Amino acid sequence: MRGPIGQTVPVCVLLLVTLGACRERQPAYSPLLPEVQALMARAEQAFAQQQFSRAIALADSAEALQPEHPDILFFKGRVYTHMRLLDEADSLYRLVARRVPDYPGVWHNLANNAARRGQFREAIALFQRELEYHPGAFSWRGIGRAYAELGRPDSAQFALETALRYDSTYAEAWLDLADLYEKEGRYEEALQAARRAWELAPRSLVARYRLGNLLLLTGQPAQARPLLESVVQEAPWHQAAHYSLGRVLQQLGETEAARRMLERAEALRTLQAKVEQAELLVANTPRDPYAYATLGSLLRRLGQYREALYAYQVAHFLAPDNLEFQNNMAVLHLLLGEEDQAIALLEAAVRRDTTFVDGWINLGILYARQGRREAARRAWEQALRLAPDRPEPRRYLEGLTTAAPDTLR
Repeated sequence: MRGPIGQTVPVCVLLLVTLGACRERQPAYSPLLPEVQALMARAEQAFAQQQFSRAIALADSAEALQPEHPDILFFKGRVYTHMRLLDEADSLYRLVARRVPDYPGVWHNLANNAARRGQFREAIALFQRELEYHPGAFSWRGIGRAYAELGRPDSAQFALETALRYDSTYAEAWLDLADLYEKEGRYEEALQAARRAWELAPRSLVARYRLGNLLLLTGQPAQARPLLESVVQEAPWHQAAHYSLGRVLQQLGETEAARRMLERAEALRTLQAKVEQAELLVANTPRDPYAYATLGSLLRRLGQYREALYAYQVAHFLAPDNLEFQNNMAVLHLLLGEEDQAIALLEAAVRRDTTFVDGWINLGILYARQGRREAARRAWEQALRLAPDRPEPRRYLEGLTTAAPDTLR
């Protein structure tokens, strides 16, 4: 089924993986008190920084002042959804839906969670419920993706084209349409849709990879090359881009470069398979902090430091007394160039447990990197008192007048 793509209709803004509580009319419940608004602003900021425990604690403080306010419940649902704790999130969303059935985004977010569980028919029904109250592009895209998973490409195409009639600049819907066309072997149509997505979101890794791969499939390796090279450079963990670029180089006659790229793709494929197994374990045991820690460790090996940090942050939320998780978070902050955040985490860890040897060692390393040599000395001396058999603090103290160590444990 094909239809013309119409003009843009205003829609609410997508927040993270869920719809935020944007307003289309005056709500039928009391507004947040000024002091509650202040708490929720801080909670949103903590959530944006993936400080999940702090975000929930601030929201709980807000809820103590205005019990079961829909805005607060919905926010907490978003946080739990982001941590993949879908049962907790759904309980909160359904509380909101019972109190305010037309609350913007509540049925949409329930639908997304159903889709994450593989319950695609239920997801479609929930997306449709959202559309009864708030017609727009996001829920139509969700319906299209669900129909695609159910093997109904005509219905999926109709839903995605409807989403684009609401918002013709919705790059993600164009990408979904490109994926749908590609799976049906309609490469030229897929190429047009992918090009439109890339024009709308040229910095998107997904858009660049999708367009580059389709240029390869349609016999245009020279045009595909710069797009795929940009993905590989920016995302050295992207297995599919390495593989596609290897094939591009083969077609361009660069045999040795192609061989190296395809070997790298194969090495990444092996590690990516382990990541997928870890993600499945997380989905099946969402309250197991060690499942998240395993995922975080694998993502770190892939070089996906931001995603690895997210996994450890969820693990820490589930097991806040585990200082090793906090130490790993500090290491990842450092790898991301966020040295101050790393120091703050380690200082909090050693305040919580003054016998945490690795915390003192790594804190000394970070202090030394900042030129705070006396603070580094005190940290390593504390580590040495606690663990006199550990060689690292003694070695660091002996070399304190030379270059600072640059690697955390």
